[in-house]
Amino acid sequence: MISAESNPSQNLDCADTDAGRTLCVSSLNRLWKLHGRAALTLLDQVLVSVASFATSFLLLRYMADDKEHLAYFTLALNLLIWVGEFHASLVFTPLTLLTPRRNGQALRRFHGSTLLQHFGVSIIAMIALLIAAYFVRPHDRDMSQTLIALGGGVLVIGLRNYARPFSFAIRKPIAAVLLAVGVCVLQIGGVLYFAFEGNLTAAKTIGVIALASAIPAVVWLLAHRSYFAPNLKQSIHDIRDEWPLTRWVFFSGMVWNGGMQLYPWLIATLSGKIEVAIWFACYQLAAVANPLLMGLQNFTGSRIAEACAERDQASFVRYVYRAAFYTALLMLGPAILLSIFASPMLVWISRGEFEGHRLAIILLCSAFMLQSITFTLSRGLFALHRADIDLYCNFAPLLLLFTGGAYLTWKYGTAGAAASMLIAQIISSGARAILFHRVARQPARAI
Repeated sequence: MISAESNPSQNLDCADTDAGRTLCVSSLNRLWKLHGRAALTLLDQVLVSVASFATSFLLLRYMADDKEHLAYFTLALNLLIWVGEFHASLVFTPLTLLTPRRNGQALRRFHGSTLLQHFGVSIIAMIALLIAAYFVRPHDRDMSQTLIALGGGVLVIGLRNYARPFSFAIRKPIAAVLLAVGVCVLQIGGVLYFAFEGNLTAAKTIGVIALASAIPAVVWLLAHRSYFAPNLKQSIHDIRDEWPLTRWVFFSGMVWNGGMQLYPWLIATLSGKIEVAIWFACYQLAAVANPLLMGLQNFTGSRIAEACAERDQASFVRYVYRAAFYTALLMLGPAILLSIFASPMLVWISRGEFEGHRLAIILLCSAFMLQSITFTLSRGLFALHRADIDLYCNFAPLLLLFTGGAYLTWKYGTAGAAASMLIAQIISSGARAILFHRVARQPARAI
């Protein structure tokens, strides 16, 4: 009998196997270092989108016959978007940009400052929402209850939204993914429970979202408490120092949100709650491709900043225009598919409650496609340090909303509002394209 030790060919096979295994592991490690963070970022976005779309699907399925509560939820969701914009511009922008520039105890103090700033914005929003609920209560009890639920939950919903960019800023994307998994499971499970019980309302849905955010967010905060050294005096000092960095982003975001996110309130004022529910249904179906849009924005935003630093002006301009063209081209396919299939899908999901809204969905799909161009040109202006011009471009959609947009909404309801949003995107993209071309042709010292 020949033992394993005396068999040269078997020893060679074992050596080849070990070498192959080592090479495979080494290759996987290199691949993870290169693309692991990007993969986790994408997974995080997918989980957030799954929770959002699943909630929308369940509401359209089980609340379609109660369009008033669907309208209340739409308006509450819109208010959350506004609070999120305050967080994004005043807290997340300095958090993302300034974290790499600090270390040690200074970094912990800075993180503590951003956490206090986040809670400050959330508390102000909570007080405003509770005051609004008090004044609305005599006229609309259900809307008041929805605002109370939102006011009570805005603190933890905001903390969840803070935890995501913070986790990426400290290079711990796995924490953001675990947080998203927890929120996704709890949120979908909670909405399903009330849906099957047959008593799903706007206030209960907001309450579920808040509770689903609270548990994972608090666990996340306790797990990362060593990263924070909050100091109120330092936080106020940091706000003053960060304002020159955040002011253009803040004003630009507020004006842009005004031109794009006031439509539910305009519809509620001019066309009533039923049209608000129709807007929610059409918007959610048209926005199915938005995760792709957000992924493209995350990718092109950083690449444009790099291209501005690495290329000459002529090459940089061509790069931005190519990026705008290709992102729009990638969004064209989903826009066409949704324009064809989203309307019958909506009829099926809502059990026939939302029928005959193909035109509104087509207009919204077209607006989302153009948004990819608007965003790319906007980041081109930011890279050239001309966020002020981007702010001026954002006034056009806002002016349109209060003029032609108001008329179209009054005359045609949801379809008119969708047409106004599309026109706003066309004007905004065109203005940015012209101004970006003019600014980029200026001498470098003038930029």
